[in-house]
Amino acid sequence: MSDYLSIEYAEEKRPLTTYPEKLALYLFKEFGLSRGQSILEVGSGRSELLQQFSNLGLITYAIDSAPSAEDFALQAGAKFELYEFSPDKTSNPFLGMKFDVVFSKSFIEHISQPIDYFEWCRTVLKDGGKLISLTPDWEANFKIFYDDVTHVKPFTQVSLKQTLEITNFENIRVFRFRQLPLTWENSLILFLSRITGIFSHHRAKNKWFRWSRELMIASVGVYSEDKG
Repeated sequence: MSDYLSIEYAEEKRPLTTYPEKLALYLFKEFGLSRGQSILEVGSGRSELLQQFSNLGLITYAIDSAPSAEDFALQAGAKFELYEFSPDKTSNPFLGMKFDVVFSKSFIEHISQPIDYFEWCRTVLKDGGKLISLTPDWEANFKIFYDDVTHVKPFTQVSLKQTLEITNFENIRVFRFRQLPLTWENSLILFLSRITGIFSHHRAKNKWFRWSRELMIASVGVYSEDKG
């Protein structure tokens, strides 16, 4: 059986773009990351974001359950371990190493036990480390969420915040954002995108219409050793 990465992220299906560079810089600034920090990406895929995080001065690590992800990670300069999270497999793939940041994009919706995963993240974070998660917004994507057969757990802003609270993260922040870089700094463009999203078809192909409708949720929580 072919792995998910080789099918869903084949370059002919999802060509490489400049979007990861823009998103990595946005996240770097938005979540107050710093040069020299260590970041572990869970579900690293093609390591496009890790490559950009490395360019911004972060020390990069990657885990993924797809064997094909290793070459991408190594090409991006990240240390890689083949690893598939499950509730009964909660070891540290990097032999006890702790990270400043644990990051995932479009990963947590693929696991059936997100609370167990968030608890696992606590075990690999340094005191004061940040857990950053990006996932599709169920309220905006419910008509197409299960177009991906590997999606099992939809999230709303409320449920994602609740998951972070249950697992004792602090300084929690959860918000929606559009995968349109122009909307990140221009309030007029953001307003126009919101209006566009109301009328866009849920399977629109045009990027402006598609990403005006298909919102993401971003979240961050801080791990504190004081909370065990």
